[in-house]
Amino acid sequence: MRIRTFAAILTTTGMLAGCTSCEKCADMGDITPHPLGTLTDPVWQQQESNAEASDFVIYEHEWNGNGIELNLAGKDHVKQIAARIESTPYPIIVERSSMSIDPETEFRYPVNNNRELDEQRRQLIVDALAAMGMYEAENRVVVGPALTPGFTGPQAQRAYARGMSSQSGFGGGYGNAYGGGFSGGIGGF
Repeated sequence: MRIRTFAAILTTTGMLAGCTSCEKCADMGDITPHPLGTLTDPVWQQQESNAEASDFVIYEHEWNGNGIELNLAGKDHVKQIAARIESTPYPIIVERSSMSIDPETEFRYPVNNNRELDEQRRQLIVDALAAMGMYEAENRVVVGPALTPGFTGPQAQRAYARGMSSQSGFGGGYGNAYGGGFSGGIGGF
């Protein structure tokens, strides 16, 4: 009996009916539910586009030392770029050099940029892409910083160790402590 009376009081005062006053909800904006993915899909698409653009960066470690000759991984990468570049809007970025010696410094540590070297590397990429049939290479190849920062030494070491410790070889041990995840738990997905 008491519960029914309490429910009747709440209903008559509007507490169970929700917000019935337009003045209270006026500042909330549009509260109409959107279809699934309306808000999140653009975020994922932007992340995918950013990752795709990173495929067109020729990194400093893809060159032989401090020279203008690509190593084997660099040559393979340039071939992959040439195969995909016609269908993408991204520039081809030659990462700036950072291991040159400035003769004007006291200790001559190899920690400086070298604009001449960067331009020679850029021209080598332009010539290679033009030889593979990309005629607008001169306009699409630029020198600049990589789109994503590289790993520091300790970060690279941890990432390598995590990858090597993976039980299933599918990612690197996420979820081992409590089961589930990519390499632990039941089935070890």
